[in-house]
Amino acid sequence: MGQDMSKGRFLSTRDEVCLKSPRLFHSRSSPPAVILFSPSSSMQSGPANGPRLAELEAHGLTVSRCTDMPQLYAVARQAMENDRVCAVLLASGHSENCIVAAQLRALYPSLGVVAITPSSMETMWLQALQSGVDHICPASAPSQLLVAILFRLLWRLDVTAASAAASGRAVWSLAEHGWILASPEGQRIPLTTGERAFLMALIAAPNQRAPHAELIKAVNEAYALESAAALQSRISVLVSRLRRKCAEHGVGLPLKSVHNWGYMFTGAL
Repeated sequence: MGQDMSKGRFLSTRDEVCLKSPRLFHSRSSPPAVILFSPSSSMQSGPANGPRLAELEAHGLTVSRCTDMPQLYAVARQAMENDRVCAVLLASGHSENCIVAAQLRALYPSLGVVAITPSSMETMWLQALQSGVDHICPASAPSQLLVAILFRLLWRLDVTAASAAASGRAVWSLAEHGWILASPEGQRIPLTTGERAFLMALIAAPNQRAPHAELIKAVNEAYALESAAALQSRISVLVSRLRRKCAEHGVGLPLKSVHNWGYMFTGAL
């Protein structure tokens, strides 16, 4: 039996069976999937070990383990291309979890992301959430709590996907590892290294709003710049060229400049 942490009582076997019911998911033909990112070099314990992984699978979850980032991105891309409800469980170190979460959030906005953290420090939790993580789960938490978090997240993603499919609304997205900006009209716009870094940082930011400093940092890191920080005019030129490139493809870039602060992506994602 599982334990209800909020009320201090045990869940019945009947409650746990309800979690496993395939009727929770309506919008996809394939079952939901969980991708566990657990590098072999990571010291983090918890769901990465055999018994905990087996417990997740025992609750009806299909779990794939990835031990490096290229493998993770490949498995995530395949899941999204196959139109599966999917969540990634990050069980690496804190810094790597944040980096991966930001990349995944930019590449696949509809992907669910849960981070396992061995620390209860609020600053680390805040960093993870700002990087694009949907939920935090302590490494010491029982498997029942982790399973409940995953099922609730997968259910929400499924409902959101069903609503989007019903409305037929087209959205903006980054394709091919972020090197292509796809418009709702179906136009595919190739991006430079700087444009890719700019859009990935902006889309991964909370509410798709980011200050100049964060965008400049993202572009500089993409070019591996180690000299003085780029001037704000560098971003202005980049945005101007990106707008012109989109216009040449017959689409208007939904990008709003926030005076003396940064930029906001206003298109549907």
